[in-house]
Amino acid sequence: MKVIGIVGSPRKNGNTNAVVQEVLKGAAEAGAETQTFLLNEMNYRGCQACDYCKTHEKCKLEDDLAELFEEMKKADGIVFGAPIYFAQFSGQMRLFLDRCYSMVNPDHTSRLPAGKKAVIVGAQGMPDPAAYTAVYDEFGGEISRFMGMDIRDTLVAAGYHAPGEVKDNAQLMEKAKNTGLKLFK
Repeated sequence: MKVIGIVGSPRKNGNTNAVVQEVLKGAAEAGAETQTFLLNEMNYRGCQACDYCKTHEKCKLEDDLAELFEEMKKADGIVFGAPIYFAQFSGQMRLFLDRCYSMVNPDHTSRLPAGKKAVIVGAQGMPDPAAYTAVYDEFGGEISRFMGMDIRDTLVAAGYHAPGEVKDNAQLMEKAKNTGLKLFK
């Protein structure tokens, strides 16, 4: 089994990555090989709307996302993590998601093998965990519909501002680890 984490936060040691790493820790304890991709440290551009990917099996752009897309194909599980900035996922995550268009066939079916498990992780300064439910629900719906993934859990770190302060929330961190442990059960 392989589980990858895709982190769309500019803070390497931020709250989003802390929760993603806890999910991956649980998956590793359950026997999975894990790997993390920090989008902010990768070199990539947005979708060019060229439709090359609709007549070929991949995106025309040969940047750091090419490797990530290959790892997504191989992975059994994917943890998508992003902070909420101005009521939406971070720009890093949105730019990546636009490029996921290349993972969809012309008939809108997924190019990824079926049966992948997914976890959505979000971090937000707003203390109300339900404040951005629509963002998480929309993202989960798109992941399910366009990528054919089974969303196993959505974890929201609400009310955190300082990098890494979510680690003090033992209950959320335990839930994140348990999500990783049970990802394939």
